[in-house]
Amino acid sequence: MGNPVGSDGLPDEQPQRLVYIAPFWIDRYEITNDAYAQFVQTTGHRAPAHSNPASTLWENNTPISGISIHPVVNVSWEDAVAYCAWLGKRLPTEAEWEKAARGADGRRYPWGNEWDFRKANSASYWAGRTIDFQSGADWDAFWVNGEGAKISKEKGIKGEVLTMPVASFLESASPYGLHDMAGNVAEWVQDWYNPNYYRDAPLSDPQGPPRGAIKAMRGGSWLKPAISLRTSDRDWGTMDSRPSGTGFRCAKDAF
Repeated sequence: MGNPVGSDGLPDEQPQRLVYIAPFWIDRYEITNDAYAQFVQTTGHRAPAHSNPASTLWENNTPISGISIHPVVNVSWEDAVAYCAWLGKRLPTEAEWEKAARGADGRRYPWGNEWDFRKANSASYWAGRTIDFQSGADWDAFWVNGEGAKISKEKGIKGEVLTMPVASFLESASPYGLHDMAGNVAEWVQDWYNPNYYRDAPLSDPQGPPRGAIKAMRGGSWLKPAISLRTSDRDWGTMDSRPSGTGFRCAKDAF
């Protein structure tokens, strides 16, 4: 789990550790709008919504046309927890998520160790870049005033969101057959996020810090460059935020 000191991994992925995980089940696919709609309509839970109402992808507690099998977005960590609990499940831990994404051989991406922009819905996919973005400024220029801004306006849902149907990249499945563990949407996980947690985290079934202010996310999204789609990359968000690039999948104990 994580990356060794001196690698191209980020500081919050270090030190690399050998972690043991008890058996668990995890969803093969990210939760779709159609699946989440059943939850909303059955329980009366609030529908996904963007902070800007004009960018919300649902109307009258129903996803707009054409996105039923896209991953749900504009859901908070709290929403994700509620959905999983409705099904008798839970969010995966960071450790479980990383194991499901990279397997037992420590691969860099779910499909292997070499980046391939054709295997994940990412900023590099939309840019058609064999060589990834070289800097944050390069990435920012693409989305703000460059080709990415044009693509979003022309092809994005409501001229903005570039999610794709789940499992659109069949060759990029993880060793355990999970889809979209890199890209499409980032995914909420159970843990509080602490950039220094790996320094003294348990080596058996780590559950994350006992307390915190922000929650961890994994997997990167359609917005992110290749470095953010690595199986070891860590991200975060506030519990009540509802980003356009974040969804989730559920897990549960095997026994």
